[in-house]
Amino acid sequence: MLNFQYKFVDKKLALTVTFDHSSEELTDSAVIENVQKSEYSSLELLHHEISNFVKIVNIELADIKKNHKPEKSLTTTIANGLNAKISVSISDDKMEVEAEVTTPIGGEHVNLEIIKQLCIDTGVRYGLKSSLISELLEQCELAAPGANVKYIIAKGLAPVNGKNAKLKPLVEPFSESLRTPQEREDGTVDLKDLGNIDTISAGTPVLEKVSLTLGSKGMNVFGEYIEAEPGNDVKFFMNPTLVESPNNPNLILAAHDGLARFDGKEMIIDDVFVLPELDPKKGHIKFKGSVVIHGDVSPDMHLTATGDVMIGGFVESAVIKCGGELTILSGASGRIDEHATGKHYTCILQAAGQINLDFANQCEITSKTLVNVKRQLTHCYVEAKTAVVGQGDRPNGQISGGHFLLCKTLEAGTIGTESNVPTEISMNRTYDIFIKKEVELADWIQEMISRRDTLEEEHHSLLDSDKKQKLESNIKTVQKKIDKYTGYRTELIRKRRDYMDEVWVKVNKRLYPKVTFHITNHAIISEEKGPSEIKLDEFEVKVLPLA
Repeated sequence: MLNFQYKFVDKKLALTVTFDHSSEELTDSAVIENVQKSEYSSLELLHHEISNFVKIVNIELADIKKNHKPEKSLTTTIANGLNAKISVSISDDKMEVEAEVTTPIGGEHVNLEIIKQLCIDTGVRYGLKSSLISELLEQCELAAPGANVKYIIAKGLAPVNGKNAKLKPLVEPFSESLRTPQEREDGTVDLKDLGNIDTISAGTPVLEKVSLTLGSKGMNVFGEYIEAEPGNDVKFFMNPTLVESPNNPNLILAAHDGLARFDGKEMIIDDVFVLPELDPKKGHIKFKGSVVIHGDVSPDMHLTATGDVMIGGFVESAVIKCGGELTILSGASGRIDEHATGKHYTCILQAAGQINLDFANQCEITSKTLVNVKRQLTHCYVEAKTAVVGQGDRPNGQISGGHFLLCKTLEAGTIGTESNVPTEISMNRTYDIFIKKEVELADWIQEMISRRDTLEEEHHSLLDSDKKQKLESNIKTVQKKIDKYTGYRTELIRKRRDYMDEVWVKVNKRLYPKVTFHITNHAIISEEKGPSEIKLDEFEVKVLPLA
């Protein structure tokens, strides 16, 4: 039997064959086949050396067999070792250099100098890091012979885009100060105390523009500069309540005394109308500015204001509408009257901005932004972008019955009741707008397709080449419109799906049965659950455990 052993000597592969009187004759093909089955199959063989070696082995083997000599071992070199191979590739954005190393088989490893020189020869002028090359070399040392190792060894410097200009309020809007209860000397708070109503004097700086920044340039691995995108500018939305500072174009002053109101874009200094309470003796109020009522609002009263409305007391069966933010430090309550045309709520709260209140019972509440309730909503109709019932990081307020039509999110501690009072929650306020636009686009595209088909039929029936050519131009124009608006519709569908992926309801304590959730064209009726999140998952509405 022939025994084969391999060993590298001076970067050459040496083969040692051990044989005895029972061994068969050695052949070139046997040696080659054995090498091909080994880990050295990728080496280039020295066929002349192999042939000479086979002849010598067979001579010695014949002598052993004839003279009954003991086993013998012979060694020869059959292949040269392979040095490591390296190549580098540049990413499409020219921001990374990746090295690919084939580790040596008995040959020499690559080193830092070889890698650096190859990168220089490739045109790399920036971002080559010795630390990354060292990490690559460490991985090569640990890898098996002949293995492929890939590693990023150079990185460009990404540009830092500039920051957008922004408007910075220099005064606190009164609605913001109301969200912090007034503290008494003994440390307790009076939830109905509006505190001092400090108006802003004419000439007071109220809004400052923080200028945009230009950002800083980057550089790719070829040493080429990458320009940064400067931030976007922002403009002041001027109105008669504001004036520009004569000394600073980035500063806005109050034009007259009043209360500040800021919606993130526009600062308004409202005239302010202050009442101890609103009752039939005062009459209905319609005021251009902000209204502050220290006490309660009596039943059947109407209050309309263009600015913020702040109420320190309780609102009962009244209509409050404002163009700013509505804050009711106590609660609001009404009743629901059933009519042939549907439900009518005697207490209506509407605001263009946020609505804040302690609790609400049988009220119609409409906000363009957030409805923020500290404790409880009972049998209310709520229409808003988002709603939060409860306080803190995990709001624990109660929703009992009612109907919700929201755009984005709803969070509460408990939704539903033990007595299974029906609660209807639709998260489709924005979804319905998307669908309406998509249907309008689809109808328009279909109309264009019908027009194109009519033109094509007319084109087929014509014999006059001039008229046919004119019709062909018209057909191309119509087709361009079809393609354009089909693209619009496709993009709108994508945006709608992305939007709905961010729509959710969170229940931080308990979800009771008989709560109906509508998300897109899907609906589910809940069973009793612990902390849960209701959202669209794989095109289905699912109630998932809340982590």
